[in-house]
Amino acid sequence: MSVRTTLGSALAATLALGALAVGSAPAHAAYVADADDTAGITPVATDVIGVGSDTSQHALKLLGDAWNAATPAPTSRLVTYAATSGGDLTLPGEAAPITRPNGSGAGKGRLYGANNVAAIDFARSSSTLSSDEIAASLKQFPFALDTLKMAVSKTSNAPASITPADLVNIYNGTYDNWSDLPGSTTSGVIAPKIPQSGSGTRSFFEAQLKAANGGTAVVLAGTVTPVQEHDDAAIKNDPNAIAPFSAGRADLLGTLRLEGGFSAERALYNVVRGTDVAKPEITALFGPDGFLCSEQAAGLIKQAGFDQLATPDDGGVCGVQTTSATTDFSISGDVAPVTTTAGVTGTHNGNGAVVLKAAINGSKTPEGTVTFREGGSVVKANVPLIGGTATASLTGVPVGSHTYTAVYAPKAGTVFQPSTGTVTVVVTAGPSAACTAATAKADTAQAKVTKLKSKLKKAKGTAKKKVKVKLKKAKKALKAANSAKAAAC
Repeated sequence: MSVRTTLGSALAATLALGALAVGSAPAHAAYVADADDTAGITPVATDVIGVGSDTSQHALKLLGDAWNAATPAPTSRLVTYAATSGGDLTLPGEAAPITRPNGSGAGKGRLYGANNVAAIDFARSSSTLSSDEIAASLKQFPFALDTLKMAVSKTSNAPASITPADLVNIYNGTYDNWSDLPGSTTSGVIAPKIPQSGSGTRSFFEAQLKAANGGTAVVLAGTVTPVQEHDDAAIKNDPNAIAPFSAGRADLLGTLRLEGGFSAERALYNVVRGTDVAKPEITALFGPDGFLCSEQAAGLIKQAGFDQLATPDDGGVCGVQTTSATTDFSISGDVAPVTTTAGVTGTHNGNGAVVLKAAINGSKTPEGTVTFREGGSVVKANVPLIGGTATASLTGVPVGSHTYTAVYAPKAGTVFQPSTGTVTVVVTAGPSAACTAATAKADTAQAKVTKLKSKLKKAKGTAKKKVKVKLKKAKKALKAANSAKAAAC
């Protein structure tokens, strides 16, 4: 059977409850169908059954419906259950119904250890494997590209753009009002939200906060409220709410505003047990030549709000099983080399300190490093890009004109092309120590005169005469201080 067979009527799907139902035992909650559950199928042991991430549940629903409707019919059907809704799942070979796993972590947790469920074959995941999951021999197949952004209501008090640094201050409690953000013109008590524990989106977002905080994990403020990931209920009607959100999921909802500034690309995965990676039913779905990496699947993945990753034949990594985070985000139909430009700026403070910034721009956020040169000399080598920008701080730069060149070196294995840019910085002499000291004395003298003038207005009688004497002396001292300042500066 070819996994690239044209599917014809495969796109037709039904949201009917289907034959699946839980047992009547009172200890288990009745099954409640979700729109993203595979419908009309009673799963059997030969089917490939999956649970887990809310992020990719709609994509897997569409893909499963198409795969199951193929002609000839697949030997192993793709059955997927959403993270949301509720009730327990009755699965083949299991003695009792199981609780519906909600999130990437919960889904992957059903593949090993004490919570292992043999009937579950894969877990949808929006974050890479943890050390415990790697130790349990789990493997992941990347198949789609998603972008994480910050979501607010359409009538939000938040500014239109929020930087990663701002997010650190919002989630650690330093900023508790929108008016605290630099450049903000509105106010309102910020109501930060974060996905529930075990969510892949939460672990990915917390990793982004840690990176923006210089590699130190951000301790969440008490005002941060856990919510169901990608549920707009707590955001769309609250002008002060903010939460990390899959751009693809938000576009499908159409009820939220996505902020500018922070943006982080991530791969979406399907995770299996290490002992299952080579099974024909697994590779036929998730492998490089599997259905999820096929041309037929690309449109369904796009319909769910994501982009299909390019296959190895096209220079990508779709379906290549791994244990580490995917960083090659080449997408299907967009694997041509990405041209970049280097925009370089430079500033100085007058004391031999220069700050250079190279913004590397492309159709996707470039990865790699930048080396700064002056003439034939390297002044800063291999400066990492953070959000597409490399920053270098120089000290002891002599007075005069300096032309710097930024040389962008793409990360190995990516589609980005190298680029260069230049900037000229004219360094001038800063104030001398004598000038700085004289200025400080003049400022102190001026402050004393101002204070005595204010005191004189309120003084009466003998006290007023005393203030006048002091003010006369202070004015004389100010005149001398200003003369000394003029001479030193």
